[in-house]
Amino acid sequence: MPKFEFGKGLKEKLQVAAETAKSMAKDATKDINLPSAEEIKEGAKSKISDVKESLKNLEKQTSPDQSDALEIKTLSTKNALKIIYYVMAADGEIIKSEEEKYNAIGNELDPDFDEKKESIIAECQAQIEKAENSEEYYDILHDGVEDAFVSALPNEDGYITPKLLVWDLLTIAYSDEHYDENEKKLLKYVVRKANIDSAVFLEMENSIITLLDIEKELAWIKTTDKPYMTIEAMVNELINRKNVIFESVKDLISL
Repeated sequence: MPKFEFGKGLKEKLQVAAETAKSMAKDATKDINLPSAEEIKEGAKSKISDVKESLKNLEKQTSPDQSDALEIKTLSTKNALKIIYYVMAADGEIIKSEEEKYNAIGNELDPDFDEKKESIIAECQAQIEKAENSEEYYDILHDGVEDAFVSALPNEDGYITPKLLVWDLLTIAYSDEHYDENEKKLLKYVVRKANIDSAVFLEMENSIITLLDIEKELAWIKTTDKPYMTIEAMVNELINRKNVIFESVKDLISL
């Protein structure tokens, strides 16, 4: 058989095979419902939306400024004392009664407070001095408090719970009988940052106000010319009321 006859036969066989394959492929796709261009487009939009939602959820979990951030259960003593100092400084000055309270709280929280006090205050002052004018002053204090929360983990210097910190802040804020607007604002920021329930904060605030009223009443009674037995009974009653409030606050803080 001539060579060209063999080549011709092979070519014909290949053409038949190709036509058969095309026919089989056509039959195989008859029952397959391929998505339209519009369906593909809508599917892509849905996927993009799912990705965006996932990213939002991830951002909420990792951002320290979100209201649903992880609850802070303890703060290092040093950072707590820095927060207290910033709140004290919120009204533009730190008076003697506030300083005395600060020293008492510091010594209660840390036996080595007297040695560390100077460096803690120096760090706070360095932050405060970043304010170039009065308009920036509050924002700089706010940033200082936020930084203290960011690095809030307890370390070798001990720790304090957020509720106890807020109670200490209230005792200082009310120590001069003048609760400045900036002090209120910064203290409430601490409350939000620490995820403390507003009802708990309100109960603490009412307790400190009541205790201060009792102290005033005790001071007044001691100046009266009432009989000793009458004064003693009144003083004992007021002291009992103070003790009940303190116990209530202790329970509230320990919850």
